[in-house]
Amino acid sequence: MRPFRLFLCLILTVCRMAVASNPSCVTTNSSGRTNEVQTFNLLRQYWQGIPGLDILNKDRNHQPGATLWASMRTNLTSDLAFANVVSSTEARWRAKLGAAGAIELTATDFNTFAQPGNTLLTYVGSDPESTLNMVIGKADPVNAQTWTLPANLTYQLDQVDRRDFVTPASIPANLRIAGATNATKFTANNRAYIGYRQYQIGGSAVNFLGYSVDRKVGNDYETSSAASIFSQLPAKLGNNFTSTILYDDPDDDLQTIQSDTLTFDGFGTLNTPNGSFQALRYTIRTGLRTYDTSGGATPSSSNLIDTETGQQIGWVTKEGYWVVTNYDNYNPSTMSADLSTVAYSAIVATRSLSPSFSNSCNCPR
Repeated sequence: MRPFRLFLCLILTVCRMAVASNPSCVTTNSSGRTNEVQTFNLLRQYWQGIPGLDILNKDRNHQPGATLWASMRTNLTSDLAFANVVSSTEARWRAKLGAAGAIELTATDFNTFAQPGNTLLTYVGSDPESTLNMVIGKADPVNAQTWTLPANLTYQLDQVDRRDFVTPASIPANLRIAGATNATKFTANNRAYIGYRQYQIGGSAVNFLGYSVDRKVGNDYETSSAASIFSQLPAKLGNNFTSTILYDDPDDDLQTIQSDTLTFDGFGTLNTPNGSFQALRYTIRTGLRTYDTSGGATPSSSNLIDTETGQQIGWVTKEGYWVVTNYDNYNPSTMSADLSTVAYSAIVATRSLSPSFSNSCNCPR
């Protein structure tokens, strides 16, 4: 299993359709075996900083060294320039409406995000020691709030993860998961593998069905997460649900189970470096358990080798912007906290990206 966290990586658990269950890069030693230690350490390193809620970015697998020069426009501000800016009049109107003015994300919104021709870009700050202070507000189901992302946010985002939406029919037949209506494609490790994350949008939820890996060298494989809920539909104020995802690479004798409990607990206006948007705030309680499954062992207390817990906070908009970040040192008086390993996700048109931009290189496959 590897590091890696669509929002809609298809981003909600932004950042789940920025920032985390794609398989990560595989390294081998001189005998050709997977380097389990490096794999496990990479997982631990990125786990703490990549969103638990990534409706499209459930994957903690952003690639070290990926460039922020993602498109013809060359930087984050330009990539996200087509913002649907909220007027102050609209913000005041929604505030007067109270909870009735809170946005909701419907199946139509998620399907709009997850169409072929769209790409999920997730910009990530990789240094866990780098922090930003921000007023994050509080849980409030009645009163609209205003949140302003730090002005120097973009300087903290030094890596970018690209996931293109594709049709399930375009996935190799042996790697398709039954019931998938939408999927993302992730190319990594010098085109050594292509990962597909597969979803089902409809009914009362966006479900994450699992992922599959098409390797250039080695065996292909598929891992199902048994219709783990990505988001309730509609995604709205007051929703609370738990998502459980399985990460299982058959080459590393490790199995990781990630459980995220997400609550939409606030609404209002989110001011970003690219404009102002109506948004829902959400909080996440995340737990990660890693087991040694060598010899075909099944996960149990006897082979549990690591546990991690964490908390994140995030915001999502109907325009396809997602923010998710770890936070600490919350001050109830100022309602501010220290943010670390921020992920900022957006849906952009695939055609707007430079042909030379990928998660690794533009190598022929």
